[in-house]
Amino acid sequence: MTLTPNLIACLAIGGAGILTALLSIPFFQHTGMLRRKCSARTTGTVVRYRLQRRGSGCGTSIAPVVEFQAAGETYTAYRHYKGIAVSKKVVPISDGTAGETRIAVRNDVFHIQQTGTVHSLEAAAGELWRLGNTLPVVYDPKNPKRAYVEHVVSTAGVAGVVLLCVGVGLLVLAALGVVLF
Repeated sequence: MTLTPNLIACLAIGGAGILTALLSIPFFQHTGMLRRKCSARTTGTVVRYRLQRRGSGCGTSIAPVVEFQAAGETYTAYRHYKGIAVSKKVVPISDGTAGETRIAVRNDVFHIQQTGTVHSLEAAAGELWRLGNTLPVVYDPKNPKRAYVEHVVSTAGVAGVVLLCVGVGLLVLAALGVVLF
């Protein structure tokens, strides 16, 4: 087999695909390590809310902050999300709509739906997670500061999936290049 420029390019793309796919492994390992370490379970009480801003234009989320007891000490944890999904409906001021905000969490993604111009994330959070209510908490018994409300949520797994998909995509592209050229 002769090494043509097309074959060399396909081998380079395939090599990049393999490397990218291999780079996903530490991200999956990190998420697995967090799940193994955070093996202790308890319940905590919602004491306040925490606004979380993501880069410009990515939206703002709000999470319940929960106090819980571990080894005779009081710790706090908050709800983590993999991402934010925002839906806005602009309503003319003249129609008298004061505005409304609805929030939900599905598949560890914070969903916010806003109508009108005036909205309160804290009021919406109060409907979903009332102050004083209890929520489950998972934490690392060796380091209770590492804690999550409901379950471990890590964006490292999302990064791992993206890297794996890009790597496989490059491998498919390289294979197609070899077959077609």
